[in-house]
Amino acid sequence: MKKILLFLCLLLVSCGKNEKLNVYSFILDKKLVKIERKGEIRIKETKDNFIGIIFDIEVYNEWLVNLDMVQSKVQFINIRDGSIERSFGRKGMGPGEMVNPSGFTISDDGKIFIHDNGMRKILCFNIDGEFLYSFSFPSDLGAGDNLKVRDGRLYVSLLELKYANPSEIWKSRTVGVFDLKGNLLNLFGVYDEIIKTFTYGAASTWFDFDRFGNLYSIDGGTYRIYKYDKNYKLIKVFGVQGKFRLPKEDIPWNLPPQEIVKRLMRSSGTRSLIVSGDYVYHQFSDLTEKAVRERNPLYSKNYLKLYDLDGNYIPSDIELPGILLDVDDEGRLYIYESDEPGNRVIGIYELKVVDKG
Repeated sequence: MKKILLFLCLLLVSCGKNEKLNVYSFILDKKLVKIERKGEIRIKETKDNFIGIIFDIEVYNEWLVNLDMVQSKVQFINIRDGSIERSFGRKGMGPGEMVNPSGFTISDDGKIFIHDNGMRKILCFNIDGEFLYSFSFPSDLGAGDNLKVRDGRLYVSLLELKYANPSEIWKSRTVGVFDLKGNLLNLFGVYDEIIKTFTYGAASTWFDFDRFGNLYSIDGGTYRIYKYDKNYKLIKVFGVQGKFRLPKEDIPWNLPPQEIVKRLMRSSGTRSLIVSGDYVYHQFSDLTEKAVRERNPLYSKNYLKLYDLDGNYIPSDIELPGILLDVDDEGRLYIYESDEPGNRVIGIYELKVVDKG
């Protein structure tokens, strides 16, 4: 679920020499990954019922649920016919209103938790859009935009603010564990070693759970994935670099904008991490001149790496026809292919792991 607008900002992070890690990198060289387009969703917009931006989407029951940060709305797009079936939310600072929503998640029982970066709050709604309650984020923590609910706990990507400077970000833990009323229960997770050399921008972390309760996380500047058990203990670091281009040079803040963009185009950036069924889906992107010129991340080159839950790499590095938004319980991939207002298209794809012929 995947932070489309943020990608251009996330690529404003670079680094120097790579650190050495004990990285598991076993390749299932007799397998390969294929994806096939099976259908599409053409979103039906009207002048009174439209989308400002496809920002962060989750598949839930018969809907694609979209967090529209432009309108401060949550929208329910019917998977079958593309209609915007209903929506809720509005801008403001009152109960249930949002200033700058920047991430959300849906629990199994239909509670929707939204991070409002403008008010530093987590808001909770039921699936019908009724506002239930909110809580403020701790003053010594900066919330990220990735949220998950599991076993009655809310997990949020974060930064410990005492480390909020380029030379110390790597010292911060990366995930906060809260009960559903906002009480902090635990902090855990480490930034990738590559973050130690970042001097421009800020680190960001994506994470997701497998069905056994293990958590997988990844930072924006790397292909390496960190796996934690249900007790938050780090048990494995894995990944195969493949087409992912690690940063090789720093990007000081005072460079001319043209030089910053030039250097950004020399490295890749993680866009999302999704765990579904038996697989870990790592999506990463390469910035292009057209993406910069049009200010549209859909024009970047987007790639998919696939791993099994043990971290074994299944040869992939597939260039996608758009941005992977989510993967449903049946293994269908929802890929955002066109963001033209009134003609937005989300392709539905089937992924297969097959034997090499």
